[in-house]
Amino acid sequence: MLLSLNNINKSFGAIKVLNNVNIISERKECIGIIGPNGAGKSTLFKVISGNLKQDTGDIFFNNTNITNFNTEKRARLGISQSFQKNSLFPEMTVKESLTLALTHKYNVSFNIFNSLVNNKNINTDAINIAKDIGLSDYLETKSDNLAYGLQRQLELGIAIACNPTLLLLDEPTAGMSPQETKEIIKLIKKLSINYSIIIVEHDMEVIYELAKRIYVLDRGSLIFEGDSKSVKNSELVQQKYLGI
Repeated sequence: MLLSLNNINKSFGAIKVLNNVNIISERKECIGIIGPNGAGKSTLFKVISGNLKQDTGDIFFNNTNITNFNTEKRARLGISQSFQKNSLFPEMTVKESLTLALTHKYNVSFNIFNSLVNNKNINTDAINIAKDIGLSDYLETKSDNLAYGLQRQLELGIAIACNPTLLLLDEPTAGMSPQETKEIIKLIKKLSINYSIIIVEHDMEVIYELAKRIYVLDRGSLIFEGDSKSVKNSELVQQKYLGI
């Protein structure tokens, strides 16, 4: 077991957003989290990454209690997040963006960025990551000039460059064309060979294609857990989420 969330609760005022949520993620396993708007998915992701502190409950990662660890400490342990909205530096090339992200892995100061491109290990890693995410032909292209789907691929590359064990992917196909969605699914499948992945996604076909196990949230509570077949066949999920 890589990640364990035990009885996670979170409220905003009188509104209960997460209610005794229990989730586990095995090593090199892709799990999906689904639910209607307002189910608590984004809050749960923020709790896992450390961007938000739960009210009660414990989080264990790789046999370490990280309940009180901040975002940076969790990132150092191997939790990396790719966000729903692009957060790229538009004037940086693909190679520069990956190089900057690799400073986390090599614990190199941002202030010497100009010399990082000459660092052999960082330079090699940046090129290899670009190859892994299908951007070898765009190394010298500024991120602002990339097509939207390629920008999302770069986002994944930046997450990988942080040397993670667990990747948190928040709506990775949001705003993509059908062809771009197919490409990102292929990429995530390839990444799942080497990384544990937790994915929040509204497109159920994407979830069915990628996730080994699926957790279903409704109004902050887990109402179902199972593989894609059992989720498809669950009357409860159909009523609460799929609207059938």
